[in-house]
Amino acid sequence: MLSVSYVELHNAGMPIRLVFVPGIPGRSMAEKKEYCRSRLDWIRRLLTYEPRGSSNSYGALITEPSRSEAAFGALFFDSSGWHDMCGHASMGFACYAVRSGLVEPSEPEVEVPLDTPAGLVRLRVEVSGHTPRRVRMVNVPSYVLSEARVGVGSYGRIRVHLAYGGNLYAVVDLDELGLEWGLSRLPELVSLAVEVWRGVLKEVGTEGVELYGVRLSKRVSRSCYYGVLLFGSPSRPLLDRSPSGTGSSAHLAYLHHLGEVGVGDEVEFVSAVNTVFTGRILEEVEYGSRRAVVPEISTVDRGCYVTGYATAVKEPDDPLGDGVPPLPL
Repeated sequence: MLSVSYVELHNAGMPIRLVFVPGIPGRSMAEKKEYCRSRLDWIRRLLTYEPRGSSNSYGALITEPSRSEAAFGALFFDSSGWHDMCGHASMGFACYAVRSGLVEPSEPEVEVPLDTPAGLVRLRVEVSGHTPRRVRMVNVPSYVLSEARVGVGSYGRIRVHLAYGGNLYAVVDLDELGLEWGLSRLPELVSLAVEVWRGVLKEVGTEGVELYGVRLSKRVSRSCYYGVLLFGSPSRPLLDRSPSGTGSSAHLAYLHHLGEVGVGDEVEFVSAVNTVFTGRILEEVEYGSRRAVVPEISTVDRGCYVTGYATAVKEPDDPLGDGVPPLPL
């Protein structure tokens, strides 16, 4: 009988399942990710497929880092596969590491450097009374890959920016389309996002980078945006309940590209369930041949909480032992 024990958390409303697996082979986190994809994918399916998982199940496998300057390594997964980076899960793990004693809860702040396939992510957890509070994440350099127009049904050819923040997203400005955000309009917006997703895959090159989802941007004020993210795959889009750490990083790069946000400006990103991350650009950098920004994404106060401890089990005679990919949303 197969089983996996894990810690259940949420960060800004989006669940995280932390599983600790030491000894993953590989000289880099990218190699470790490929090992998990080929040899340990049963863990992903057990924790994200129905009936043990659901459409918003998200996991982080914690193991040793490949970089000497990191304290831990992290590999990220959902029902669509294994991925290079996840901000809400990285911040959630850092908070748990302090709460559980994996990292000494030194006041006023402790650093948790995390190795990921996307690169080194530096997390800082504010500590008060030995309790983790606000988490700040200095993410990998983020940038706009390209700007294009894609055909989207009755909307015609709309403008899309491909922006990278640890994962690659197609960013769509709802204001340009005259659309409002609201949960009552979610079916329409999901359909729009899926059409954009498919249009980008068909018409626009991504230079070999996986297109992980679509970011819907809606300006609320000069320093506040709805940042609603659909991720996974266009055939099974999943709705992020948090403002998304990598999505917010890509959103910052996009806003900087448009000249709407400068170095040091703080912006609020509001999720589909009205939870908030804050973001700011620490600096502009050269990243290979590209101009990029270094984003810092933060929870509001603590943001991350433990919700349970559990063991997922696969009995040998269970006809649904391998699980069923969850339905969209």
